[in-house]
Amino acid sequence: MTGGEMSIQAAVRAGVTSLLICLVVLPLPGQEENEGAESSVPVIADNPKTVDPVAFVAPALAAKAKRDFSDSSVRELIGWLRTEKQLIVLVDENALTEINVSLAEPLSDKLDNDPIYLLLNRLRALEIGWYYEDDVLRITSADKADDTAVTLPYNIGDLLDAGYDLDLLQDVIIGTVPIDSWAENATGDGTLNVLGDVLFVRQSARVHRHVAGLLQALRNHSRQTLVNDPPQHVSLRKKLNENVTVNFVDTPLATAVAELSQTTKADIRLDRRALRNQRIREREPVTLKLADRKLSTVLEALTLNLELSWILREGVLWITTIDETESFQKTAVYDVRDLCRDADESLALIDAIISQAEPDSWQENGAGGAEIQYAKPGVLVILQQERIHMDILELLESYRTALRLSKPRERPHSDPNEVVTVYYRLDAEVAQDLAQLLPRLVAPESWTAPTRPDAPGEIIISASKPDLTKISGTRAVTDKGGGPAQAMVIEQAVLILRQTRAAHDEIVKIIRRVENGDGRIRG
Repeated sequence: MTGGEMSIQAAVRAGVTSLLICLVVLPLPGQEENEGAESSVPVIADNPKTVDPVAFVAPALAAKAKRDFSDSSVRELIGWLRTEKQLIVLVDENALTEINVSLAEPLSDKLDNDPIYLLLNRLRALEIGWYYEDDVLRITSADKADDTAVTLPYNIGDLLDAGYDLDLLQDVIIGTVPIDSWAENATGDGTLNVLGDVLFVRQSARVHRHVAGLLQALRNHSRQTLVNDPPQHVSLRKKLNENVTVNFVDTPLATAVAELSQTTKADIRLDRRALRNQRIREREPVTLKLADRKLSTVLEALTLNLELSWILREGVLWITTIDETESFQKTAVYDVRDLCRDADESLALIDAIISQAEPDSWQENGAGGAEIQYAKPGVLVILQQERIHMDILELLESYRTALRLSKPRERPHSDPNEVVTVYYRLDAEVAQDLAQLLPRLVAPESWTAPTRPDAPGEIIISASKPDLTKISGTRAVTDKGGGPAQAMVIEQAVLILRQTRAAHDEIVKIIRRVENGDGRIRG
C-alpha cells in the first residue's frame, strides 16, 4: 500500500461520518424525490480528463515536430525555428543579458512529434520566456514575458446561461488562476473587468492561456478535468500505474533515470537546475531493487533518500526537488453534482476536503497556497499540487461509495423565512462598515431596534485571527534560518449575523459587491 493510499483510507475513516452529517444523501437510481418524480444520481463523466493548452496557442506553435536538441544551444534552437519552421523570431538579448543568460547556453531537449510550444515552455528552466504577438515569436526573459500584458475579451454568456453566477465566476478566476498575477491579490498587475456578458482580462499571454483553459473546463468538465494539461500527461499518468522492475546498485542518478525512461518508454528527465540549486549531484549513487512494482512506487523509492520528488510539467515527468513540487500547482475542475446540489452542501464538501486532504496545504488554514472554491453548486475548482489532486479524486470516490451505501433520507426544503446565524470573516475595517450599512441596505424593517424588539436581525462583531502576508504579497512563512519572514498583519473580524435565509442571500451579494465592486459602469 502506498503512502497516498494510506492517507486516503485514514481520511475516509476519520471524516466520512462527518461529511454524511453535513450532506443530504442523494436518492439512489430509481428512488423518488420529494415531489414524487423518479430521479437518479447525476451521472458523472470520466472525460475530458484535461483541457489541452494547444487550443490556446498560435497554429504555428501548435504544430507538431520531431527534433533532437541534445547537446545543442539556445542559438541553435532559434536558428531551427527560423530556417526550418519559417517563424519570425525576435530575441531580446538585452533582457537575457540582464539575467546572465547567453544564446550559447547549453540546451538538452527534444520534440518527439510534440507541439513546438511545449519546448518553448520548457525554456523557463533557463529563465527564458516567450510570447507570440503580431505573427512574431518574441524570446525574452521569463520575468519580462510575464510583465508583457494584453487585454483580451472572453464572452461568458453561455456560462451565465448555464447557471454560473458572475460574482462567483470572477472569484474563481482570480482565486485559482496563478494567484500571484492579479492586482486583486496585491501581488501582480493583472486585472479583470466585466461589461455585459464579456470579461475583459489584462494579463500576460501565459496567464491568458490559463484563463481560457479554465473557462473551457467550466463549460465541459468531468470527474476531474485538469486545466491546461497536455495529453502527454495523460499517457504519463497511465505509465505511472504500470509495473516495472529495476536493479540499481550504486548507479549514478542520471544513469538510473535514463534507464528507467528507456525501460518504461516514458519521458523522464532530471530537473538539473533545481538539483544544482539544492547541491544534488547527477552522479549521486542510488541503490534500488524492486520487481513488478508501479512506476510511481519506484520513483518514490528512488527519490526518497535524496529528498527529491517528481512532477508532470510541459509534457515531461521531471525528477526535481520537494520545494519545486510543492510550489508547482495545477488547477482542476471537479463535477460533484452527485455529492452536493446547493451552496450549503458545496461548502460542506469543501470543508471536508480541506480537513482531510493535506490540511496544511490550504490557504483557508493559513498555511499553504492551495485554493478551493465552488463555481456553482456541484462544480468545484481547485488549485493544488498534482499529488494532492490525485488524493482528492480518491477521496471523492470514497465519499461516493459511502453515500451510495447510506440510507436515503428526505431533503428538507429551505424556508426563506427561517432565521439562521451565519459567520462572515472579513477585513476588520470592512466588517465595521458593513455592520452600519447592512441594516440600511437589506430589509431595514427586519433588524432589531427599540421600536422593533421582536425583529430577527442582529449583528455582532468579533475579532478574528489576523492574516499574515509577506511584504511581497505571498503567505507568510518561516525562513530557513528559523526566523519569521518579513510580513505585515491584516486585521480580520467576524460579522455574526442572525437573519432570515432570504436576507442572508442578499447579504452575500452585497458583501461580494463591496469587496469587488461592479466594475466600470458606462452610461
